[in-house]
Amino acid sequence: MFCANCGSTNVNEVCLLCGTPTREVPSLDVVSPILAGWWSRVAATLIDSVILIAPTLLLVLLLGNLFGAVAAVAAQAAYLIVLLTTPEGQTLGNRVAQTRVRDALTGHTISRRQATIRWALIGVYGVLGTLPGAGSGGFAITVAALALVDGLSPLWSPRHQTLHDRLAHTIVVRT
Repeated sequence: MFCANCGSTNVNEVCLLCGTPTREVPSLDVVSPILAGWWSRVAATLIDSVILIAPTLLLVLLLGNLFGAVAAVAAQAAYLIVLLTTPEGQTLGNRVAQTRVRDALTGHTISRRQATIRWALIGVYGVLGTLPGAGSGGFAITVAALALVDGLSPLWSPRHQTLHDRLAHTIVVRT
């Protein structure tokens, strides 16, 4: 049995971790994916961030702060969503780090919906961090804490999933 909510595997009809009903699904053990480690995920993210810096700065310079920021967020979303939904399931950073994003239940390529959900949580951190007045006070600390928990959660998650992976029902595997 497999819990689609939190990703745990157990033989009970109700997940021991989160309490949602479990169901029979094709086992990932048949394919034996090797989950990507935290450092591989960090490397892929850093490489993608470096790749996206130049287009982001260019859009802000050409369109101004507000419209440039909106265009930059849209360009970053397009980069991640389009590349993660290809059969390879890899951004350029994932290729270098030798990782790929897969559906947590089937091990197959993720859907546009999953890629959008996965990106949306990350995008929210970035947008909230740039709001006027977000640089000070409890709001900034809350956003930073959420981003930190999301980024560190693969260290204690049984399937090495971030919060955005769990929300989108995805996993990151080694190639």
